[in-house]
Amino acid sequence: MKGIVTILFLPLIVLLNTSFYSSVNHKMKTVVAALPIANCPLPIDSFPQNYFGPVLDIAPPTIVGNFGEPRRLHFHTGLDFRTNQEEGHKVFAAADGFVSRINVNGAGYGNALYITHPNGYVTVYGHLQKFNAPIMARLRKEQYIKESFAVDFYPQPTELEVKKGEVVALSGNTGGSGGPHLHFEIRDSAERIYNPLLFGYKLKDDLKPIVSYLKFYPLDDLKYKSDGYRTKVLGKQGNYELTGGIIKLNSTQVGISVNTYDVLNLTEAHVGIYNITAFDGDKMIYEYQIDRIAFTDKRDVLSHTDYAIFTNEFHRTFHKCFVEPGNNCPVYSNLCSQGIIDLSDEKPHDIHIEVTDYAGNVSKIKFKMQYDKASTLFKSTELKYITRFDYNHDNEFANEEIRMNLPTGCLFDNVFFNYSSALSTDPTVLSRVHQLDNSNTQIADWFNLSIKAEKLNPALLDKAVIVYKDGLGATASRGGKFVSSFVTTKAREFGTYYVKLDTTAPQIKPLNVIASRNMRTYKKLLFKITDNLSGIADFDTYVDDKWVVTEYDAKFSALTHTLDQNLSAGMHTFKVVVTDERKNRVEYEVKFGM
Repeated sequence: MKGIVTILFLPLIVLLNTSFYSSVNHKMKTVVAALPIANCPLPIDSFPQNYFGPVLDIAPPTIVGNFGEPRRLHFHTGLDFRTNQEEGHKVFAAADGFVSRINVNGAGYGNALYITHPNGYVTVYGHLQKFNAPIMARLRKEQYIKESFAVDFYPQPTELEVKKGEVVALSGNTGGSGGPHLHFEIRDSAERIYNPLLFGYKLKDDLKPIVSYLKFYPLDDLKYKSDGYRTKVLGKQGNYELTGGIIKLNSTQVGISVNTYDVLNLTEAHVGIYNITAFDGDKMIYEYQIDRIAFTDKRDVLSHTDYAIFTNEFHRTFHKCFVEPGNNCPVYSNLCSQGIIDLSDEKPHDIHIEVTDYAGNVSKIKFKMQYDKASTLFKSTELKYITRFDYNHDNEFANEEIRMNLPTGCLFDNVFFNYSSALSTDPTVLSRVHQLDNSNTQIADWFNLSIKAEKLNPALLDKAVIVYKDGLGATASRGGKFVSSFVTTKAREFGTYYVKLDTTAPQIKPLNVIASRNMRTYKKLLFKITDNLSGIADFDTYVDDKWVVTEYDAKFSALTHTLDQNLSAGMHTFKVVVTDERKNRVEYEVKFGM
């Protein structure tokens, strides 16, 4: 009985049978094989322009987030339609089809609906408040069968057929949403996600992107010895330049990143850029365009952006106009030397970068670059490291206290790895505190990590977890399993790690429930559930010893049970059982009146 399930973006498995197509529309046919699959730029005529209709009852539509914009740990995979900070707006089916997946969770997309259409595409609607009556009834059936709030299931094609423009849900703020809005996606049958604007959705936009800074990176012998050089750009209305017009750098091989974002009419949101091109003279050396992405590519945002700046400066986005060797995201084209500019001829190079939004508004940055060995813009520091990790090989690091194994594909670039460890003054820490390089070194994929646990009570082996602390001091459990004196887990961040025990049960706090209070007029029972370390894994709720659905919102740690108004008058018992990831369990029981 799992109350909380992490969303997994698995391939969509749907049986597209003949009887379904004939029952809904005789002209329906699957065209999945005709969808573009290459990693090259996609022609606009590849996408139906009038097939998908409005998905929200607000006109004209505006957005607070667009496709591909850099977010924490991922490229954004849809459009976030503004709902005026309100919940409860009507959400429409974009086209005829059938509900092929319902995913309900306390995190991620929250209440999410997937509709498969006869042209082979799937539209996704996230952070919903609730579904329409037929979909809600099917959801409740599944939840009571599994006795779980969190469910992820695939109705049969004939169960929940929908028509274009039909109200399928109301907009909300569920899951990992940062405020009320509708998250909308378009995918194909292979779970590749496309920019919805490719399908004819229009947003009012006659404003040019904003450019604020450039950053330069030495990519020759100074590459791992310098943090680069940042400078502000001057200009407005799409025309930008550097003070003096020329920048002289003490590196023969240079990469550039541009701090830029887009703005649109009817919204104050700063959103992502659609296209960036860089030129050395008349030659294009780099192009980035965000038309399509796969879930396996989402984490490449850590390499595409200067992620140390993004993390430490309130999500300020610097787009790198060069591609690191371990970044295989299919959003780049027209690359010359991976976008690296060769200044070894010691001559001035005319550089210009163009930043373009989807509506075609262009901002340009023009300047000159030249190698000058006397320049001091790239400050060099001594390169100190324990070992070098090669991005295109397996890498291992081990001593008596720690073991690391990084399979090929874990790194975006070579890493000159630093390591240290120390004893902790915290008596609850049961290992040395291990510093794995630093949290600004970005990792592409999972690596294996084992830490030796000291003085661990044999009766508590299953309570041991590896704790991660990032560069800003935030901590989180990474779980783990005790094997032969070591706690072993998978991780994908460098930073600080150590072992602790989680023997403390979660906490349940009633918010509006008082023993024997008549709750009929309240209509809902509200609770807050929290855990001190490993995280809440499961919860169950009961009325008079019968399991009942209770909704969970992880961002608010909130449990909300909507009372059945058909409950008989008199006293009833409500029970909450919460278990954390290390199986520490707590119960709360209260009597209430109706």
